[in-house]
Amino acid sequence: VKGARNLKPPPIQAPMPPAETGDEPQPLQTLIPGGQIIETDHGACFVVDHVYALSHQHGTTQLEELTTLPVEAAAQFCQDERLAELADRDFLFLDTETTGLSGAGTLAFMVGAAFFEEEAFIVRQYFLRDHSDEAAMLALLAGLLADRPAVITFNGRSFDLPLLDTRYMMNRLDDLAGDLRERPHIDLLPPARRLWRKRLVSCSLSSLEESLLGIHRTHEDVPGWLIPGLYMDYLRSGDARELVRVFYHNRIDMLSMVTLAHNIIRQFSLPQVDDEPMDLLSLARWQVALGMTEEAEATLQGLLAKDIALDAYQQALGQLAWLLKRHNRRPEAVPLWQQLAVTSIDDVRAHIELAKYYEWHDIRLGEALHWTTQALSLTAVLDRTKAGELTAELAHRRTRLERKIARQHQDQGL
Repeated sequence: VKGARNLKPPPIQAPMPPAETGDEPQPLQTLIPGGQIIETDHGACFVVDHVYALSHQHGTTQLEELTTLPVEAAAQFCQDERLAELADRDFLFLDTETTGLSGAGTLAFMVGAAFFEEEAFIVRQYFLRDHSDEAAMLALLAGLLADRPAVITFNGRSFDLPLLDTRYMMNRLDDLAGDLRERPHIDLLPPARRLWRKRLVSCSLSSLEESLLGIHRTHEDVPGWLIPGLYMDYLRSGDARELVRVFYHNRIDMLSMVTLAHNIIRQFSLPQVDDEPMDLLSLARWQVALGMTEEAEATLQGLLAKDIALDAYQQALGQLAWLLKRHNRRPEAVPLWQQLAVTSIDDVRAHIELAKYYEWHDIRLGEALHWTTQALSLTAVLDRTKAGELTAELAHRRTRLERKIARQHQDQGL
C-alpha cells in the first residue's frame, strides 16, 4: 500500500481527554479558499489557484512589466538561443517545497507553478495530502508543462528540476514530462550573483527581497528551514492550520521570481545612469565574460561619466583599461592608467602598466623609468606580503631601464 491514508490508527490504550474547543484538527479544504481536489487517472491531488491582475504591484515591479522586456536578453546571458524564440506566455515559473534537501526519499509535497494567461498572472499550487497523491500531482503538472516549453526557477537547475525528474522516474511517469533539465531554462540565481554578489551580503531570495526588490513579507510567512517539519506534523495530526503559512510562503516565492526576473533582465539589457555603480561594474564584468565587448565598454564609459565614489571610479578605470589592453588598444588605455596612477596610493598596477607601455611600445624610456620609480616609492606603504616580491621586480626593472638609457645616451654621443 502506498501512503498512509488508508492505514488503521493504532489502538488507543487509554481514554483520551476531550479536545478543547478550537483545538480540533482543521482540514485543508476549509482553510485554503478556492482549493479543490482534482481526480486523475493516477489518483487525486489538492490544487488551488491564485489569480493576480497584471497591474498587481509586487515590490518594485508590476507583474506586467516583465512582459515588456526583451526575452532575447535572457538568451544572451543564459547562452541558450532557444529562449530568443519564446514569448512570456511560454514560460512556467516553478518552485517546490520539499521534505528535505537531499536523498532519494526526498519528495516535493508542494509544487508552485505560475504563468501568464491572457490578462492575468496565475499561481497554481499542487499539494500532497498524503504521499499517495504524488503521481496525480506529477500528472497534473505535466499537463501544464506540455503547454509551456520553458521554465523559470530560482536555483532550479541544481535542485528543483533534478528533484522533479527523479520523482517522475520513481513514479514511472518519465514519458509525461520528458527530461525537465533539457528544457529552455532561466535559473535566476546565477545572474543574481553575477550582478549583486559584490554589493549585497547574500543573494538568497529572501535577502534579495529585502535589500533589492522592496518586498516585505507579513507575519503569515514561515522560515524555509521550518517547512519540512510542519508538513510532517500535518501528516501525523491531519491539522492543516500551520500549512496556511507554507502556502503563503510558496506563493510569495513565485511572485518574487517575477520581480527578480524583471530586475535582472532590465539591468542586463537596459542599464540606467542612476543604477548602483557597483552593479554596473558587475554588469561590465559579466558582459566581458559573455564576449559582449562593445556593451561592456559602453557600460564602463557611462559609469566614468557619472559622479561616483573614488573606489568605484578606480575600479571602472582599471576594468576599462584592461579591456582596451586586451584588444590591443593600449594607446587609448594610457590616459586611464595615468588617472588611476595619480589617484591611487596603495595600488601600483597602473604604474607598472605605464612602465611596460613606455618601455616596449611607445619606447620612451624616460617615462618608463619615471613610472617605475613612482611605483617603487609607493611600495613602502604596501603590506609586506605584497611588497616584497613586487619591490624586487620593480628594482630589477629600474636597473634595466637605467642601463638602457645609459646605452642610449652613449649611442647618441657617438
